[in-house]
Amino acid sequence: MPLPPIQTSVSVTEHPRHWSQSLTTWTRVTLLWLMAITVTGAAVRLTGSGLGCTDWPTCTVNTELDAPGFHSAVEFGNRVISGLAIIPVIAGWLAARKAQRRDLSPWFALMTTGFLGQVILGMLVTRTELDPRMVLGHFLLSIVLIFIGVVLDYKARFAVKAQTPTAQQARFNTGRRIRARMLWASCTLVIFVGTLVTGSGPHTGSETSGEPIARLGFDIREISRAHSLLGWLLVAIIVLGLFQSRPQDADVPWIDVDRRWFLRIGAIALIQGGIGYLQYSLGVPVGLVAVHIIGSVLLWTAVCWYGMVATYPEVEHAERSASELVS
Repeated sequence: MPLPPIQTSVSVTEHPRHWSQSLTTWTRVTLLWLMAITVTGAAVRLTGSGLGCTDWPTCTVNTELDAPGFHSAVEFGNRVISGLAIIPVIAGWLAARKAQRRDLSPWFALMTTGFLGQVILGMLVTRTELDPRMVLGHFLLSIVLIFIGVVLDYKARFAVKAQTPTAQQARFNTGRRIRARMLWASCTLVIFVGTLVTGSGPHTGSETSGEPIARLGFDIREISRAHSLLGWLLVAIIVLGLFQSRPQDADVPWIDVDRRWFLRIGAIALIQGGIGYLQYSLGVPVGLVAVHIIGSVLLWTAVCWYGMVATYPEVEHAERSASELVS
């Protein structure tokens, strides 16, 4: 069902077609690459390849524990994939400069700083022999980088300046921003406590270590219960968002947009919850844990994207105008 015409006027910044398309291509590649790196990093842990390389940045293998092979290939392969992620970031930054998008420069700088942080944490993970605090820090920084990737990709696509909305639209905008922040905060807590569950669970990250890998020490049943309760809080916020985005007034065209986003996020969250309960009841098999991690990356990306939609409501409806201007 097409959206009703927007009641505010918008001015769209026009950029040269070639560089505008290049910019959005590279920001999208960067975002997808970051999502993939987060999943492949988890695969290193789930395959027990965390100490497949016993040093850093090279990949020497302790042949007394494990001959060069699968584990070292997985570990070093993830390092290579992670390092190559800087290529689309640099390409996107160059495209942004050509398109005169100076507003994106701070976000590219944050992205580059985050990559440097990942390099340092990657080194510490190896040298501390998979200290769970370093491992979860590595994962959480990946989550932060996905957030930055979403902001970059969204802002690159929708370079819009909005005029003053009507009073009713302004009230709705305030409410949706509050809901978006509640959603973002609850999802952040779910993911953070999820890393504590992981750091206390049986998947240590290495099958080749001669010594037991340290764990965080939380009681797995209690920390899993806390993770589950936070998941239900997230579901409650989604239900609230669905209720408040029910069709009410044609003067607020963003209601349908919000409802679609809450339905998407709700579907992912319910699947995630089902997988979480199933993996707990089956003793956290590796396959289900991997699917759960993929789901968490998708859920986080969707929540961050909706946060941008809610913060800049007018750009969701200016997409057609923007594409017409640059075509």
